[in-house]
Amino acid sequence: VGIEPIVFPDEESGVVSEENGKAVLDLIHIVEAAMNSSCEERNSNKLLIITPDRPCYDAAFLHPSQSIKRSSDMQQKQILTEMVTRNGANGSFTEEVAIPCASLRTADGTPVNPTGAGNAYSAAFVTCRAHGDTVLDAAALATAVGAVVCEYDHLPPWSWEVLERIAEAACEVKQRVRGNIIACKL
Repeated sequence: VGIEPIVFPDEESGVVSEENGKAVLDLIHIVEAAMNSSCEERNSNKLLIITPDRPCYDAAFLHPSQSIKRSSDMQQKQILTEMVTRNGANGSFTEEVAIPCASLRTADGTPVNPTGAGNAYSAAFVTCRAHGDTVLDAAALATAVGAVVCEYDHLPPWSWEVLERIAEAACEVKQRVRGNIIACKL
């Protein structure tokens, strides 16, 4: 299950309110409880993936009065929770690794239209993890999808050319994370 919590920062300060940060945590707890119930009914394990953007992450997880509080019985349940934070042009990060952004292939190297890039990232990341990809592979592909979305006025056409571009961008990201020690095959 994937959650992409959406909050709106204050237009002047760029900060998300403490109230909205708490609402994000409340949402996560509600989803965890529902997933826990489902796990018990089906005797199965579940993966919860949370993909906030940076302002949401800061409000919900870094504010001194906020934190994910898990009771000891919740830790024993069959839910694995992962978080990858989308950080715009700075890429993304997990607790273990920083994922750099992919280079944009636009005339001046800047986004044509970034609208929807974060949503595309979240969808790609959750789909890849549900498919069994590693966090790094999922984040690299998600980063590539988000970057390609930024290269078009509207959503990109889903053609072989665009798919090849996504694959190239994913390889670029993985190479940057691993210090150029891998050879990507397209």
